[in-house]
Amino acid sequence: MIPGFAGKREPESGRLNRTWIPACAGMTFVAVAIASAFTAIVAAAEIPKWKEEWQRVVELAKKEGQLSLYGGQEITHPDIVAAFNKEYPYIKVTSASGRAADMMTRIVAERRADKYLPDLTASGPNGPRMLYLNKILDPIAPTLILPEVTDTSRWYGSKHWYADPENKYIFMFEGTIVTTGLSVNTKLVSADEIKSYWDLLQPKWKGKLLGQDPRGAALLTPVLILYHRAGLGADFVRRLYTETDITLFRDRRQGTNWLATGKFPVCHLCREIDKAAQQGLPVVDIAPENLKEGGTIGGGGSSVLALINRAPRPNAAKVFINWYLSRQGQTVWQNVMNKKEVEASDSMRIDISKDDVLADGKRVADREYQVIGFLDPEPVQKLLQEILK
Repeated sequence: MIPGFAGKREPESGRLNRTWIPACAGMTFVAVAIASAFTAIVAAAEIPKWKEEWQRVVELAKKEGQLSLYGGQEITHPDIVAAFNKEYPYIKVTSASGRAADMMTRIVAERRADKYLPDLTASGPNGPRMLYLNKILDPIAPTLILPEVTDTSRWYGSKHWYADPENKYIFMFEGTIVTTGLSVNTKLVSADEIKSYWDLLQPKWKGKLLGQDPRGAALLTPVLILYHRAGLGADFVRRLYTETDITLFRDRRQGTNWLATGKFPVCHLCREIDKAAQQGLPVVDIAPENLKEGGTIGGGGSSVLALINRAPRPNAAKVFINWYLSRQGQTVWQNVMNKKEVEASDSMRIDISKDDVLADGKRVADREYQVIGFLDPEPVQKLLQEILK
């Protein structure tokens, strides 16, 4: 026993201090644990829902590993596919390219044979309408995930535009000024001679007009526009095809060749006039601003994107849709169409440069245009069946 300490009680304060220290340490540990858990919860809550969804879709797309694209150069051009694969190398892209009407007929035929091959298609609006009528499309809006795509303030008119009656299946991503569809041989006619579509009914043009045959698997959108356009309508369409002795062609190259060689001075719906002019041929399109009924966007002048229902690779399709409609994707598409395809193409996105858009299709800043979305083909088809036999 230590002298001076025999039987001496420890002060209450000492015992309190010895028991308080470990208790306090335990409480501190609990507090830190609670704080850490709270921080983790807050951090998790701060992860945007779109980002979680995007990560999930991308992971599923990696597992699918493939994507099938059907359509025109709007979606199948090698440069567009290469740009997508640079961002998403783990999604192997296969494509089938051709005229919209042919591709849509192919898809319908494959469905009837119980084959579900393509995931996405892009073309002018006519083709996908066939798929819409056959109930072969899924809505686009649920697939849009990236904020830069869903934010409508970045699109013309502060909205997403569609070319179907329900406004949800056929996404219109192009907002190029609609061409008049009229071209002339400059050695025979001055473009200034025609100021209105009604001028085509003048006696001097009788027997001298050339035009693409509007009958086919899909009704030509420019003809739909003529029918539905205020100031033209059914009366004009009827008279155009019955009073002018217009010569109709089905082969596009043949039509442009006939115009360029002077066999006909005026053509309605001759194609690739820009390319022909660059080759030195005496052809030119009549500019929209020179025609009374010009100055719209959409319709036949706008490419559209559509998601095939029962797509075999739905997540890879979602990844492509969001990339394609993003600033990067639309910049690539716009450059390819104007520089490689030499086809005036202006994206509906308003937050990308328009420097590469060819002049005859570029929207003028701060000018409002009538956007032509869905045009009912049934009355037009009925009229054409009546007057073209």
